[in-house]
Amino acid sequence: MQTTPGEPVRLGLPSARLSRRIRFGLVLAGIAAGVAALFLLVPSHGTTNLPVSSKPAQLAQTDIRAPRDPESIRIGREFIETAVLRKNLDWAYDHAHPYIKGLMTRAQWDRGEIPVIPFPAENAATAQFLVVYSYQTEVLFDIDLVSRPGSGVRPHLNFYIGLRRAGGKLTGRWLVSYWEPNWRPPVPVTP
Repeated sequence: MQTTPGEPVRLGLPSARLSRRIRFGLVLAGIAAGVAALFLLVPSHGTTNLPVSSKPAQLAQTDIRAPRDPESIRIGREFIETAVLRKNLDWAYDHAHPYIKGLMTRAQWDRGEIPVIPFPAENAATAQFLVVYSYQTEVLFDIDLVSRPGSGVRPHLNFYIGLRRAGGKLTGRWLVSYWEPNWRPPVPVTP
């Protein structure tokens, strides 16, 4: 192959397109080699599905359903008549589960600034307790409370009241662990 002066010397590569493709292939091969080297050099930690312990898994115990306990209703009603109506807060403190009172001291509780939503219920002594669920160590009731006339609040409001046995024991005394209104704001309808 003869060349004239000033003409570039071709080294046997047929075209610029082929040389670009070869360079691109070499770059991809380099990247693949780098990834393969990482897999070979980084120590393997095995699969993540291996058990952490050789002991059998601890499964949550399923609660055993039980009929409603009249004592839980008595405690729930008394809680409404005391904590919710803000009367005899000492009794309410003694029958409040740590889920409600948290780290509050009796002095803080007695000031009346308690985490129990107040409601001026006229029917606190007669409201019906409807069972949502009832287990041996935990119950949840739905209660429809009617407000006193002239109190300036909704005429009636449903509440959930939950009780748990102290220490989670079958013989523990009932403590009020939950008190929330069963109310959702209405969804506005667009015209």
